[in-house]
Amino acid sequence: MRLFLMWVTLAGLLVVLCAMYTPLNQWLAQPLVRDEVPRKSDVIIVLGGGVIVETESLPYGPQERVYRGMELWRERFGSVLILTGGLVDTTDLRESRIMRAFAEQHGQPHDTIVEEIDARDTHENAVNSKRIMEKRGWNTALVVTSYFHTRRACAVFEKEGVTITCIAAYPSADFQSNPYRNLIEFRSILRDYLATVYYALQDYI
Repeated sequence: MRLFLMWVTLAGLLVVLCAMYTPLNQWLAQPLVRDEVPRKSDVIIVLGGGVIVETESLPYGPQERVYRGMELWRERFGSVLILTGGLVDTTDLRESRIMRAFAEQHGQPHDTIVEEIDARDTHENAVNSKRIMEKRGWNTALVVTSYFHTRRACAVFEKEGVTITCIAAYPSADFQSNPYRNLIEFRSILRDYLATVYYALQDYI
């Protein structure tokens, strides 16, 4: 038993080191990725991915999502950004408002942003964003999220009947060269595999 536990520990350590210092994340995430050619749509929906509560700011991954949404807006693939994300657990912070602040700090005009402030997960991102679209007469959307989150997220939107194009926000070279960030992303990829199974069981996808 001790020998078995030793080998399991060593194998786990090897996987962690590979995640930190090799392209393992990109390989592992491939089945989770859906990245399509952008096409002009009514809106660009950017999904929240968490906040840093202590500084009321966005972690690196969610920053990449917002950057990608802004890039698509500048390229005129959509006239409005819907930033979707609700209350952060155990706080009164709204994720979408922190996303808005970040976007505006980086040059996004105030009147091109619509906040969806209630979603607590990917399913609610889709349901609530669809409600906003219907209310304003918007029919098509680009859905922007982290690359490993795209297949599940876009499947949820399609299950809700939204006409979408799926856009992946990839980590920058700076992100990929940081072992700690790679380790955090490795955890997120594993979580998304589990979440995909859960969403299938819940009939969300």
